[in-house]
Amino acid sequence: MRAATPSDAELLAAMAQKQDWALAALYERYASVLYSLALKILSASEPAQDVVHEAFLTAWRKAALYTQSRGNVATWLIVLCRNLAIDQYRAKMRLATRRVELDTAMQHLISTDDPAMEAVATDDVRRLRGALLKLPPEQKQVIEMAYFQGLSQTEIATATKIPLGTVKTRTRQAMLKLREALAEMAS
Repeated sequence: MRAATPSDAELLAAMAQKQDWALAALYERYASVLYSLALKILSASEPAQDVVHEAFLTAWRKAALYTQSRGNVATWLIVLCRNLAIDQYRAKMRLATRRVELDTAMQHLISTDDPAMEAVATDDVRRLRGALLKLPPEQKQVIEMAYFQGLSQTEIATATKIPLGTVKTRTRQAMLKLREALAEMAS
């Protein structure tokens, strides 16, 4: 005789006991629904897959906190996935906004009514680009992410999966090298 298929609540209870078969069963039931939702919000497959993965990891970690009185498991998973997808979408929009703001600021630096000032600003941008080319790749990466993508050091550490202390060290070393290179070019 075959055992009855466990309910969603039973699967979450088993997940709270860290029984991974329950996570696999819940994933099989809801992964496609969550993926469709994440894809609709993010409009890109890879970020949508990441969100679904994170939703199930969160469900695994928080399974013991789930209470049926607050809603059914499917709704809980959908809300969890939706919130993660919206968070990722907002982060992407903030990054895009920062890039536009930086591009605008760079354009204002170069663009002026005074041809002499514009020539100086253009020369400064050229020197900065030349100094950046001299940096080691790992230092150049953190500088570009910080100054040209507008990311914080914590965001860089998360994005690159590099420890925050390493990001800070690379940033400091890069800034010192840039200062030296720009001083040499100015003399």
